[in-house]
Amino acid sequence: MAFFLYLTTVVIGALSMLLYAPLKREATVLGLLRPLGSWENLHGIENRVIQDTVGCEDLHYHETSGMLYSACGGDIEKIAGWYPGAGSLGHPENPGNGGLVLIDPKTMKLQRLVVPDFPPTFVTHGISLYSPPSDPETVYIFVVNHFPNPLWAAAPSTQHKAASRIEVFVHTVGAHTAKHLWSISHPLIRTPNDILALSEREFLVTNDHCYREGFMRLVEDVFHFAWTDTVHVYIHGATNVTATISTTAIPTNNGLGWGPDRQILISNPTGGTLYFAGLEGKSNKTLSISHSVQADGLIDNPHFFSDPYSEYDGKDYSGYLLPGIGRPIDYPENHKDPTGKAPITSLVWYLPESGGKKEAEGLGERPRLVFSDDGSSMRGVTAAVIVAIDPVTNDGKREGWLFATGVIAPHMLATKIDFATALS
Repeated sequence: MAFFLYLTTVVIGALSMLLYAPLKREATVLGLLRPLGSWENLHGIENRVIQDTVGCEDLHYHETSGMLYSACGGDIEKIAGWYPGAGSLGHPENPGNGGLVLIDPKTMKLQRLVVPDFPPTFVTHGISLYSPPSDPETVYIFVVNHFPNPLWAAAPSTQHKAASRIEVFVHTVGAHTAKHLWSISHPLIRTPNDILALSEREFLVTNDHCYREGFMRLVEDVFHFAWTDTVHVYIHGATNVTATISTTAIPTNNGLGWGPDRQILISNPTGGTLYFAGLEGKSNKTLSISHSVQADGLIDNPHFFSDPYSEYDGKDYSGYLLPGIGRPIDYPENHKDPTGKAPITSLVWYLPESGGKKEAEGLGERPRLVFSDDGSSMRGVTAAVIVAIDPVTNDGKREGWLFATGVIAPHMLATKIDFATALS
């Protein structure tokens, strides 16, 4: 008996040691170790609110034009009631009427793009931009649209509530309009979250869940089962689309982005993990995952900041921005608040470019926190982009604006950061 008790104690002790680290990490990512009551905000030198930017889930900087592009939901109450990307499918009869917007990072002014003859139902999610190298003034805009399935009401037992699809637009820099080219649907595009445009007719799209709603969707989030995929899509014509699965290796595939040297970024949000990958060849559209890095929080839409003024003082602040909701444990309930008042916290992490290299894996360089908010200034960040300020026009100071936006946020927020303080 004594030996049995001793053996039991050893086994329980060993299991506790093995389980402590992963359970602690899970609690950290979910926000259980970050009480809202003692939340510490971390902002830059000054904050500016970008007006009329409600529910803009994703954000991209177009270098040629110097403009930020986004697709905004426009109505918090409608997003709370119908947003399949968050598992909110209660009100398909009342979807959002979102739109495309441009933001000038110098003036902080917004411009809405008019899209003639485009249907009003536009429930926006991830976006991506592509400009042909030979024509950088032309911008192809790819946007996820969580369109309600018109067949569901008549056949709810056989039809899904959402018929999510990808909308493709083309815009000329300086114009106030965009033209809608295609609405792309395919059986492999099931729960689309984000897009990475490879050309004007080619893109990657993540399916973020296998289960669209219910308990099993929660199981996916908590246990990080790789039940979904990233899909490669080629557009031959309006109704002629080829789609193939690029990878099934990542749990809850979410945000997509470009890193340096055609590096592809894919996030597993509730796992707090960023994966680095590449396409194996021009004809083979399989994604090859080389390595990964973990942050101490949820990672949504990753972005890479390429420092355009590194030669000014010889300091290169290029790196990866990893935004995410600070307490995901609160999100399932708080995002349904039609008033948009329930607090949803925000965190943005920064990883220097060197930390994203394969050879840096395991060397201890981890993402550092550059922005934190309790939900009062930025409600639930899902994307973040840095736009550097020319030091020649800024008294030699190396600064930039960090733009943060969120799918359930009443506005975007720009916070000015000092690079030497925040990024080094």
